[in-house]
Amino acid sequence: MNFLIDAWDFNQHPAQAINNDDTVKSRPGCWFHFQRDVEGLNEWLKAADIPEPIIDAMLEEDTRPRFQRLKDGFVLLLRGVNLNEGAQPEDMMSLRILYYKDTVYTFRKHHFKAVAHIRDDLQNQQGPESLNDFLVHLVEQLNQKIEDVIDDIELNVEQMETEGFDNTAEQQKKLTVMHRRLLRLNRFIRPQLAALDKFTSESEKWVDAELHQWLLNERDTTQRLLEQIDLMLEQVWMQREQIQQAVAEKMNRNTYWLSVIAGVFLPLSFLTGVFGINIGGMPGVENTSAFEIFCWILLGIAVVEFLLLRRLRFW
Repeated sequence: MNFLIDAWDFNQHPAQAINNDDTVKSRPGCWFHFQRDVEGLNEWLKAADIPEPIIDAMLEEDTRPRFQRLKDGFVLLLRGVNLNEGAQPEDMMSLRILYYKDTVYTFRKHHFKAVAHIRDDLQNQQGPESLNDFLVHLVEQLNQKIEDVIDDIELNVEQMETEGFDNTAEQQKKLTVMHRRLLRLNRFIRPQLAALDKFTSESEKWVDAELHQWLLNERDTTQRLLEQIDLMLEQVWMQREQIQQAVAEKMNRNTYWLSVIAGVFLPLSFLTGVFGINIGGMPGVENTSAFEIFCWILLGIAVVEFLLLRRLRFW
């Protein structure tokens, strides 16, 4: 069965792997992990007496995080960061969890490092000891991978805050990328918090106090991650505002100095234009010292303008 990735029996202690062959059937106390886009999975789930509407919900293409209570279990749709090679972590992947008649089914389309981490622990006989324990471990691992990505973005934001405004174009580009990444994370983590909140409330009825407290901690972790994202969005926005203000101030300063230079040379340009007219009657045409005198007059006017602008505190 190519669609079955992992199968573990938690009726034994420690949990034991179930051999993947065509005879594997659903049974209570087990975890089955599936590749949801492989042919034959739909028929296997129907043979396990899972209602067709639930199968459709597990195999549909696009989902958002949510929790739904069922008569014999529940559906929990979560998202995890994409840590696969060549992928963007903020392009969060869907992990569908079905708890039905004391059996856990999980469905993926892409590889999840959070699930792989739990599998490695189980193989080393250090993993969860029950299905309830497995569900809590899974939520914890998803949160841990999300936290690693958010911490990396936060480090980049803090580094940007310590930089000056020497290369504003490059900084604007980096901030735009960070803003986009944070928005993508926020898009799924916010509804994921609501789903985990409902899941935690419902779990109090069927898990022991220790596991329920663990789930509460993970719910609080998700809340903290969301608040961390909101704070970084504010930081990125403030940095973009500061860069835009620095660019505007630089442009205003350049415009100011161009205005000062134009103000100094405008009278001089006027005089040189008037005396450059080639018509009769121009004063000083016959005087060999006229050009020198004219240059001294222009210099004197420039000095007077300079002193006047200085007195008026133009700089």
